[in-house]
Amino acid sequence: MHENWKICLQKLQNLVSPTVYDTWAKPLHPLALKEDMLILGVPSKTYVNLMGEAMGRELVMAVKATYGQGVRLNWRILQSDDPNANSGKATTGNPPERQAVVSAYSPQQSNAVAPLESFLNPGYDFRNFCEGKSNQVATTIAKSIAENPDQTTFNPFFLFGASGVGKTHLVNAVGLAVKEKFPTRRVLLVSAAVFRTQYTESVVKNKLNDFLHFYQSIDVLIIDDFQEIQTPKTQQVFYHIFNHLHAINRKILITCDRSPAEFEGLEERILTRLKWGVTVEMERPDIALRRDILTSKLRRENIEFPEEVVQYITENVSDSVRELQGTINSMIAFSLTDSCAIDLDLARRVVARLVNQVRKEFTIDLLMAAVCRHCKVKPAEVTGKSRKKNIVEARQLVIYLATKYTDCSLSRIGREMGGRDHSTVAHSRSKLEHRLSTDKVFRREIEEFEAGLKKK
Repeated sequence: MHENWKICLQKLQNLVSPTVYDTWAKPLHPLALKEDMLILGVPSKTYVNLMGEAMGRELVMAVKATYGQGVRLNWRILQSDDPNANSGKATTGNPPERQAVVSAYSPQQSNAVAPLESFLNPGYDFRNFCEGKSNQVATTIAKSIAENPDQTTFNPFFLFGASGVGKTHLVNAVGLAVKEKFPTRRVLLVSAAVFRTQYTESVVKNKLNDFLHFYQSIDVLIIDDFQEIQTPKTQQVFYHIFNHLHAINRKILITCDRSPAEFEGLEERILTRLKWGVTVEMERPDIALRRDILTSKLRRENIEFPEEVVQYITENVSDSVRELQGTINSMIAFSLTDSCAIDLDLARRVVARLVNQVRKEFTIDLLMAAVCRHCKVKPAEVTGKSRKKNIVEARQLVIYLATKYTDCSLSRIGREMGGRDHSTVAHSRSKLEHRLSTDKVFRREIEEFEAGLKKK
């Protein structure tokens, strides 16, 4: 029992970050394995909900990889101050986050339509989705599909963008809206990795016709993380399913971490069909959208954060919606565990631990050297008085990165940048942030530059 749990934890450790693992995996305790039910001890119902958001999908994957695909999870509350918890009582189910990892397919007689579990997350609806400049086009199209899934436009709807920007939430919201308006419609959300596994199992068990029949019966098919489609044979079977669904005007929604044009190893015929519909990029949230997301989540959870904490998180957690929500969850967890107040000091500690681990690796001098190499200018020019466009841009970039990746104050950065005052530094940072929010090509260049910095 415990040896298998150790193996399960090792698999889980490979799927999540060290911080997520330390925060959410360690409180789990294996209590029993009864037939196809793994019973885990947990501290509270609140913990289960937060843990589910942080690593629910990954936990299910690790459990199934260790104990078998048919194993379900059962929670037993061990101890809790949560008034909603039932101490010592068990509740059954997967973590709330991303239950779609569970098999969506069961072998059926080839002429029967399988009973369908949509594997939609009920919390990922349009009411909980915050709209801003970075996702406005995608949101408009998604709502149009949800309102009228029978329209022939926007099919397929290919949504791409960096991890954690809200792609899964948006397509999940479409699925929920369709189910609400058309209860008899067959809607399925499945990850490409699960699709691939189901296909492989169907071949091994000589059930390929059942597999095809199941997927060809779907009215709205949502494929998440399409980059995991990978193998040629999986692509081939997806191609046939796509053709069938498209021919009878069934909706296909796809999320991916890259655009079809950037997809290496994708068959040309699939690429051609993806171009039949609409391809939209979801960009990283700007500061206004990050604030909306943060305050919306706090409102839903009926939690209050001091204004200075909201401002600090909004300004310092910028990579993704997932990081933003993870920061909130971790602050709540730390507050409950350590019995400490949610204040600016806690926010700084949590953000430094979860998001800005790279801060300690960078100094202004290191950032200056990297920017100068990138922009082909000299440090003396950047710290000097030159107003040449390329030098001003390099100066703004150093200031922006220094405020993001070091703990230096604006005054300290100003001194390092040739004796400039803090208001000049703040203005330079604002100028560059404005350009990042309006110039997509420039933003991609800087994102790639930052990614390179973090790898060194």
